[in-house]
Amino acid sequence: MARMSRSRRLSLSVVVLTLASTFAAPAAGAVASPGGVAFTELALPGTAMSNYRRIPSPEHAVRVANRQRPSVKFADFATEPVFSHGIPGIVMLDYDNDGDLDFYVTNGPGRANSLYQNQLRQTGAVSFVDFAPWTGTSLTGHDSNGACAGDIDNNGHTDLYVLGRNEGNRLLLNRGNGTFGDVTAAAGDAAAGALSHASCTMGDINGDSLLDIAIANSFDMKHALAIFAAPYAYNQPNQLLRNVDGLRFTDVSNTSGFGHVEVRDVPPGVTGPFNDITWAVAAVDYDQDGDADLMTAGDQAAYRITKHGGHDRGFIRLWKNDGDGYFDEVTFDVGLGEPGLWMGLSFADFNADGNLDVFGTNGGDYVMVPLPQMPRQLGDPSSRWFLQRPNGTFADPRRSSLHLPAVTGADPDLGGLNATPWGWSTSAFDYDNDGSTDVLYHGALDGLGNVTADNAGALLRNKGPQVGAGAFYPSFEYDDVFTRGTKDHRRRTVIGMATGDLDQNGFVDVVSVAQSVKEGRLVNIDDVVPFDFQSPFDRDAAILQIFRPVAGDPSTLVPTGSTTVEGDLSVEVNSGGNGNKSVTVRAVGSVGLTAGARVNRDGIGAVVKFTPTDGPSALRPVLGGAGFASQDAFEGTFGTGRSSAGVVEVLWPGGVRNRLYNVRAGERITVPEIPCSFTTTTMTGAQYRTCVDNAVNALVAAGRIAAADATRFINSARRAYSESR
Repeated sequence: MARMSRSRRLSLSVVVLTLASTFAAPAAGAVASPGGVAFTELALPGTAMSNYRRIPSPEHAVRVANRQRPSVKFADFATEPVFSHGIPGIVMLDYDNDGDLDFYVTNGPGRANSLYQNQLRQTGAVSFVDFAPWTGTSLTGHDSNGACAGDIDNNGHTDLYVLGRNEGNRLLLNRGNGTFGDVTAAAGDAAAGALSHASCTMGDINGDSLLDIAIANSFDMKHALAIFAAPYAYNQPNQLLRNVDGLRFTDVSNTSGFGHVEVRDVPPGVTGPFNDITWAVAAVDYDQDGDADLMTAGDQAAYRITKHGGHDRGFIRLWKNDGDGYFDEVTFDVGLGEPGLWMGLSFADFNADGNLDVFGTNGGDYVMVPLPQMPRQLGDPSSRWFLQRPNGTFADPRRSSLHLPAVTGADPDLGGLNATPWGWSTSAFDYDNDGSTDVLYHGALDGLGNVTADNAGALLRNKGPQVGAGAFYPSFEYDDVFTRGTKDHRRRTVIGMATGDLDQNGFVDVVSVAQSVKEGRLVNIDDVVPFDFQSPFDRDAAILQIFRPVAGDPSTLVPTGSTTVEGDLSVEVNSGGNGNKSVTVRAVGSVGLTAGARVNRDGIGAVVKFTPTDGPSALRPVLGGAGFASQDAFEGTFGTGRSSAGVVEVLWPGGVRNRLYNVRAGERITVPEIPCSFTTTTMTGAQYRTCVDNAVNALVAAGRIAAADATRFINSARRAYSESR
């Protein structure tokens, strides 16, 4: 898509987007499948996945009662529950260690969570059976929100941590025999109270080889007062639980520094405690220094930002680890302090400069109809990427604190997208295997009398390294491939999403779960508020109007008959077929298997770099949760384009670096932690070679490395050491 001239952008951006705004001209069409791939739906009628329905939380009855009234006032929405259909999350994992990816989906009270076992190993074809009733993971009486996973006791089996809505969380220990045990009561502070826990992440914050848990909390979801009534009074603190001994946890939220939230320009009369409305959290080594830092996504919600006469409270926040598990918040120091309705996080090197960048989902530029009381300018609530500079600060292409960010921002047309839809969960992966990391995010807002229907599956194809002026910023185009699938994602209020290669064809697949499905006529936003953002998303921008204002009395709203029903599940496999190749890398820790190893068995916290023979390097951190209530697979699939081989390098928690050469396109390779860094300055060449030989032999004995591959790992380690001198 051609970029607009600066004068054209100015003409589109000078008007504040309220219901009184007026735009003209036809919307731009979507780009047609530039990635050359297609996605096929597996959750078809008659399959186990088609049976999934997200049951609402009990307080949903309040919302139903409002919809049955002859009329309501806007203020009535303040007493309605938030997320009354729940926050269903997805975790993609290999729970049974059979070599293929399974996934876990949460549900509400009175209906079981689901653990779908992949039948690829059993039958040779990808299909799924819900094994939750036989594995101890149903949690039928629990109102489950998001979830995350990791091997908390380093026994080689991935465990589950399931969050509760206004109730405690559950820790499910994988016994290794296909079943889980609920060990919450024995695990100390693992239940973490009765808050509205939304998302969680696992990571080793203090370098003791044990996975700790950080939790993103929001507010009491039984009412919506936190959304627009007060900036902090109703918000709940986030939590950090330190793993004491592989089972027991203790709350170190305050003593670690994670409990501190920096607030600037506090409004008169507003007092603490100061907490965010936090939807997502990630333990990620953003600066690649070998320790786990913490990042959160906080929501401005329907509270005006400073430049529109309110107060900035929603940020992507960053806490830097000092290496021992103590954190300093550096949000404003590194350039992340831009207000937004931040909801999900994903990470990659989007501009191929060797630094780890972050993508944050936001409310999107079409949200003016569901939130008519909120003045905004084009660009204020755009989902976007923050690009890390070599000095550890971040560049924002479209700063929301600026006047007219779609004109005055550093990359004002946002890589050619111009506008973005609503977003919750996000994942960064190379969906077309061309070697550049793309972004997918889903989402819709169900509240305040409307449900957004502007996101049919926002798949942003990274057009690769740029040249010339402004080459620092990546350029993306929208691939509308999901609009042509079996599922109409605009009808789905998608909350959770996870990605991974389910069928092992070398292309990444997508599982998403909706809290609700929209029933009734979708109204084009352009018919309500004429606009033209010159964005490929303009065409799909719509809402489901649960209520509409009465003519002559916009403060009174009447029901339209449209409604939402229980949400469903989508499992879409990527067919590939464009001729591009890939390698799949699973980085696993070796603690307890060889002398000197210190990384948890799931490899969480590692940063994997893949460099194809004829292309730029790609980065992928191994995360224990990030995207919003969900978690991608630990393994990463790296596109090689037409290259036939490449080099894998892993930065492990603690700072050790390993490298494996001549990884061939089509390989699925497990790279274990070899606790001998090729960048060492403390070992002689002979000492390094002895370290590598001993570690590889121990890992062969432990079954982590096949005997036939021992020489390959040893020779790669020696070559890496030689080339680093």
